[in-house]
Amino acid sequence: MSAFDVYSVYLAVKSHFTTDKYDFFRYGGKTRTSEEKFNQRNDRYFFEKLGSKYNQNEVLEYFVSNFLVNSNFYIKEMKEENWIEWNRKKQSMTYLFGQDIESILARYETLNTALQCTNMQHSGIIKMYLGGHIMIETLVILDRMTKYSTRYDSILANDVVWKSLSKTVKKYAAFVNFDTLKAKEIISSKV
Repeated sequence: MSAFDVYSVYLAVKSHFTTDKYDFFRYGGKTRTSEEKFNQRNDRYFFEKLGSKYNQNEVLEYFVSNFLVNSNFYIKEMKEENWIEWNRKKQSMTYLFGQDIESILARYETLNTALQCTNMQHSGIIKMYLGGHIMIETLVILDRMTKYSTRYDSILANDVVWKSLSKTVKKYAAFVNFDTLKAKEIISSKV
């Protein structure tokens, strides 16, 4: 993969996670950039290094995993550890999702209780995520099943933390490959 191709993927993923209008999948990962602009950058060697080390899919995953950790990363601050951890979670998603559901149910009577968001207060699942007790993929999967983010967007309209998290959950959803039927089976086995 050429350094310019890696740079193009970087710009597309960055735009996907940091802007409201750009959707990586809708535009096929295409951005308006030129090799001339790329050649003016001082950090070209970083893109060359990634291009020689990873294939196109791995480069995409590398950037997604790093933007999940922090959407304001400077390119040189991105870490391979974030990608390794993201891949570990991806490979163990069924097990980890089940663990998260167990954690939620251990703390709250039911999943519905954990999803309740009232009086401009964060719900149980949001508190658990912010506390590092469940993973963001669990939020994405539960949102696919219940569409809780739509309700939260109106209830927590002025909450800065929720606005940022809502955007991340919605932008990341397209990258999470997990069958909703499998999620329902896991939930019903834990209840």
